[in-house]
Amino acid sequence: MLFCVYAGMKTIQKAAGPLLFLFLGLVCMAARITPMSLERIAPDTIQAEIKGAVASPGVYTLKNGATIQDLIKQAGGESDMADLSALSLLEEVHAGQVIVVGKKNMDGSSPRISINTASKEELMNLPGIGPAMAEKIIAYRTEHPFEKLEDLMEVAGIGEKKFAALQDFIAL
Repeated sequence: MLFCVYAGMKTIQKAAGPLLFLFLGLVCMAARITPMSLERIAPDTIQAEIKGAVASPGVYTLKNGATIQDLIKQAGGESDMADLSALSLLEEVHAGQVIVVGKKNMDGSSPRISINTASKEELMNLPGIGPAMAEKIIAYRTEHPFEKLEDLMEVAGIGEKKFAALQDFIAL
C-alpha cells in the first residue's frame, strides 16, 4: 500500500511542472486579451471665454487643442482697434480659460511695450525699471525669449509684486 502511494506521488510530481507551466501560460494570455488603459481620455471639445476687442465676445466651444487664433476667429475676428501684441496666437486654449484682447490707443499705437523687442530706453519707460533692470531683461531674453508675460518673473529682481505693477504695460 505504501508503494502505491509513493508511485502515485511520483506521477503527480512529473505532471505538476507541465501543468503549472500551462496554467501560467493561460493566465498570461488572458491578461493580453483584455488590457486595461490607465490613461485619461481628453474631451473632444472645451469651452473658453473671449473678451475685449473682438466682434462677438462670449463663451465658445472649441476642439480640444485649439489655439487663441482659432478662438478669435470663432468670435468673429478682432476689431480694428485690437492690440494682439500681448497674446501668443499659437498658444493652446485650455478649458475654462478667459482670453482678453486688448485695445490700441486712440492714435492706433500699442499702449504696451514688447519685452521681447524693446530697447533699453523703451524698457526704462516702464514703472520701476531702471537702467540695470532693463539690461537684466535684455540679457535674459537673449538666451530665453519670453513665451508668455509671466516669464518676466524669471528675471532676477522681478517678483510677483513688480510683475503685477508691469503687466498692464507690457506685451510679448
